[in-house]
Order: sequence, then C-alpha cells, then structure tokens
Amino acid sequence: MKKNNQSAKVTTTSLAEKAMGRSLIYWLVIIAILAIAGIRLVQQESELLLRAQELNLWLPTGLYWKTLMQYPGGAASWFATYLTQFFFYPWLGVAILCGLWLMICALLAWIYRLRGPWIALTVLVPLALLACFTQTGYWVYYQKLQGHLMVPTVGVLFATLSLAVQRLSDMFLPSRIARWLRLIWMGTVCIVGYPFFGAWALGATGLLCLPQREKETGAFNIRFSVLTVILAIILIAAVPQIYYQQLFEMTKRAYVYVAAMPSLRYGKDSFEQYRWAYYAIILAFLILFIASLLREGSALAGKLRPWMRLVLVLVLLCVAVFGVRATWYHDTNFQKELAMNRAIEELDWERVLTIARQPSDVKPTRQIVMYKNLALFRLGRAANEMFFYPEGAVQQNAPWRVRMTQIGGKLIYYHYGKENFCYRWCMEDGVEFGWKVETYKFMARTSILNHEWTVARKYLNLLKKTTFHRAWAEHYEKYLATPEAFDLEKLEASVKAEKPLLDEEGLKEFEPIMHLMTYPDRLDGDNTLVEMYLLQTFAKGNGDDPYFQEMTLLCALIMKDINLFWPRFMRFATMHPDLHMPLHYQEAAYLYGHLENKVDISHMPFDQNVRDTYARFMKFNEQCGPMSEEQKAVAFYPQFGNTFYYFYFLVRNQKTN
Repeated sequence: MKKNNQSAKVTTTSLAEKAMGRSLIYWLVIIAILAIAGIRLVQQESELLLRAQELNLWLPTGLYWKTLMQYPGGAASWFATYLTQFFFYPWLGVAILCGLWLMICALLAWIYRLRGPWIALTVLVPLALLACFTQTGYWVYYQKLQGHLMVPTVGVLFATLSLAVQRLSDMFLPSRIARWLRLIWMGTVCIVGYPFFGAWALGATGLLCLPQREKETGAFNIRFSVLTVILAIILIAAVPQIYYQQLFEMTKRAYVYVAAMPSLRYGKDSFEQYRWAYYAIILAFLILFIASLLREGSALAGKLRPWMRLVLVLVLLCVAVFGVRATWYHDTNFQKELAMNRAIEELDWERVLTIARQPSDVKPTRQIVMYKNLALFRLGRAANEMFFYPEGAVQQNAPWRVRMTQIGGKLIYYHYGKENFCYRWCMEDGVEFGWKVETYKFMARTSILNHEWTVARKYLNLLKKTTFHRAWAEHYEKYLATPEAFDLEKLEASVKAEKPLLDEEGLKEFEPIMHLMTYPDRLDGDNTLVEMYLLQTFAKGNGDDPYFQEMTLLCALIMKDINLFWPRFMRFATMHPDLHMPLHYQEAAYLYGHLENKVDISHMPFDQNVRDTYARFMKFNEQCGPMSEEQKAVAFYPQFGNTFYYFYFLVRNQKTN
C-alpha cells in the first residue's frame, strides 16, 4: 500500500514538473516576442521616441496634477507623461514599456488561470498595445491627450490590476461572499476610477462583469451573472453623465465615454482606421476570457485535443503579429524629418546634410528641403550646393493636411531669426495641444533673444523641474547673466577683441540668428505658410548686414524672381569684392543675362564650367524638343539636376508650405 502511495506521489510530481516545463516554454515565447518588439522599437523608432518625449511634459508639482485632473482620466495622463519622459533614453523607455507589458501578461495568466499553450495568448494584449504605439506617425504632433503613447498601456494595466483584486477575492472568500464583493468592487472601480482613468475605468467595469464560475461547484450562477451585467451597463451609462454634470463641465458631452482615449479626429474628419488597434485590445481580452473557459480541467477542455490547442494559439499569434506589422507606420520622409530635426537642435549641420543625402524612393517634403537649405546656409555652402540635393514638395504621408507650422515651423522660424513667429506658434500649439518640453525650450530661447529676461527665467525654471531637461535649462540660464551679449554690436566687438561675451556654443547658436534679426519692425502674418512667408520677407528685405543680405539673395534665387535677383546680386558682389562668386549665383546671373538683355553680363568673370554647362543645357534642350516638360525633367536630371538651369526651367508647380 505504501509503495502504491509513493508511486502515485511520484507520478503526480512528474506530471506537475512536465506541466511546469511546458508553461516555461510558453513564457519564454512571450519574453522572446516582447524582446523582439523592444529591439525593433529601439532600432526603428528611436527618433520617434526622442521626439515624443520632447512633445511631452511631466512636472512634479501639485498644479500640474490639478491641471490634468480637470478632465476625466487625468491620472492616466499623469502616469503616462511620467513614463513617456524616459524615452529621453530610448532603450530605457522601451525597457520600462516591455517590463509593463510582461507584468500585464503575468497578471492575465494568473487572473484567467491559464495553463499550457493558453499562456502564450496573454501576449495578444501587449501586441495590441504595440499596434496602438507604432501606428502613431504624424499623430505625435496632433494628439491633445497628454502622454498619448503610454496612456493605453497605463489604462490596460489599471484594468488588469482591477481584475487581479477580484481574483484575490474569489480565491480566499466563499462564493456567496465573493459574488457580492464583486458587485461592490465593480461599482468602486467605475465610480472612483472614472475621474482618474476615464474610459479605461469603464472598460475595466465591463471586464469585471464577465461571468465567473462558483469556486465550490465550478458552475456559473446565471441569475447573478445577469444581475452583474445589468449593473455594469447602468454604471457605464450613468457614471460619466453624472460626473459631466457635477465635475467635468469642460469636457464635451460627446467625449465623456472616450475620456483618456487618444482622439483620432482632425478638424471635422474622423479616421476610423486608427481605431482598429484599440478594438484589438478588447478582442484580446475576450479571447483570454474564452481561453479561461477552455483551460485544462474545464468541461469544454476535453473537446480540444492538445495539438488543436497549440495550432489555435499559433494561428492567433501569427494573426496578431501580422496585424502589428500591417499597422506599423513606415515612411522614409517622416523618419528623415525627425532625424534632421534632432540634428538641428544639436546644431550638427553636417549630419543634417548626411540625412538629406540618404537615398529614398520618394521625393522629399518641403520641410526636408528647408532643413537642408538651413544647414547649407549655416555652413556657408548654400550658394554652391543648394541644388546638389533632391528637390521636392511631397505632402506628408498622413490622411489629413499636415501643416509645417505645427511640425517644424517653430524650429525653422527660430533659426531664421523670426523669434516672434516662433513664440506665437508655441503659444498657439500650447493652447491647442497642451504644453510641452519643446514649447518651453523655444519660448525660453526666443525670450532671451528678445531681451525678455524675466519671461525666459520663468520657462527655464519650469524646465529645471523636469527629470531629464534640468541640465539643458541650467545651460541656457547662464546666458541670463550676460544680457549685453545679446546686443549684436557689443557681441561683435567682444569677438574682435578676442574676449567674446558668449561661450563657443552660444556663439554657434545665437550669433547667426542675431544677424538675421536685423530687419525693421513691422506687423505682418504668415497665413500658416512658413516657407512662402520667409521667401517673401527675406527676398524683399534689405540691410547692411552681409549675412542678412545673402539670405535676401538666396530667397530671390529660390523664387526665380529676376527683378529681385539683380539688385541683391549686385549688392552681394559689392559687399564681398574679394570673394569668388558662388556657383549658383553665377548660373543665375548667366541665365538671366541671356534671357533678358537688361543687364550687361559680357564683362562679368563667369567660370568656364558655368558657360559650358549652360551651352550643353541649351543644346540638349534642342535635341529633346518634342518631349513634354515632365519627360524633360527626367531626361535632364542626370546631367543637369544639380544646376540652377534645371531648377529654373524644370522644377515647376512646387508648392511651398
């Protein structure tokens, strides 16, 4: 008899060990999937992650908390903005994100008591969250929900923890007590949770009302399940309306049921294709609930053989992975814009040009072209190399009209000396989309350049309270101690005396901007057209500053305006009598001299290659006479794409932004 008992114990132990071994395999699968997702995020989306934390703001102040809590779901945004800031180091932010996803998987496996291959299905929830994350694209600029990238993860974690509390109650209490506590807990999650987590609290309420087996009998209590569902419906329908009437009047009534959910609307248009990833979260929870009904030991489990369970799990995982791949936003121009934006912020002008030269199957957006032109101008090479890079005016790859003022205009205005326009768009975006680290950085620097020291200190003090931008704020705070450095005449005098009022970094950033700020004061507007405004104001401007004057010539060149070009060309030549005339200026003068006889160019010392290239261009044009302009643009590009001649004749209908 003892031998039989020992044999039974050994058999039970071996079965448990085998089951544990099988479970470990599926946990390794989950970890592998999350690790691959994390590696791909770091490799492919580091620029987006860095941009996201710049377009984010978390402050450890009571006022910041109160500001977010003016709307339902404020706590979700508070936690999400706190987590988003860790993308300052992309690998760190992604590690935290994947860690939270693994925690969600572990909790769900325990909540739904999953065994064997069903465990692997818990990764469906993180995969749905990954799809929400990676479909972002240009939404990163247009989401009004603070911390929108991390809010879904925070919301799902809240819902999962709510289910975990219910599971603890079911484990340790008799069913007759646990069922009534379940109702109380469901009401608590909805009523108390809604102001803090918005729609995610409503979703948690819906998950809590799903029927549960009685611990003693293993069967469903139908009457109680119906009562639970009815109560959940009443709570979900009534609680947001009551809070709207009593506490959240600032929230539109139509949005009370989707509070703390990313808005997928632009203007009057709603983009339903972006909602599928959020529907996938709901579907993933429903699949896990069904899997809990089919788990080993249940009445339905015997209807599925082990190989059938394994195949079903593999199919669902493959569908989820391909779904993530299908929704993952890929766009070369978007990645280039992000990378060039960061390079400009770091004043790494050579890296801007390196990114612009990267091969691409699509033409560049105007923002890429403007970033490239800015870098060339800062390096003093625009007049020799501006047309050596691809030209284009492709609209950003988004289903709505993306405005440069909202995605890169502030940076462009700042470096072109239009500080008031930079500040104006920071203020408008702050009111419309919420305050961000980037907004405060621009407002601090423009205030310094405009000699508004108290205002600058206010923004720098705010940035000093952040987790990762304190060093940046302290770096710029030191410039407040030398206000005379931002008087251009005094700064230039100090440089000539070899006792510069600014350090090397300050000179590199501020001095070129101050030269471009030598325009007269006037009241004007850009009508949201950044490039057209800059071209018009600079090309029609005039001044004694050589740096500013060259910008007027470059803009006249880009505008192909002969009447504006000649006086600025002559002024440039007068200001730089010993300078060898740059290539593109020579090409423009030689071309305009042949198109019109208003200016005698016969005595101008044009380079021989400028003359030869023009002659070859005109000869090739005669040979291609029957071609359309579009065909000529393709045929001429290999030989003449890097010349002003090509830009003047064959770059047409290029809309500025």
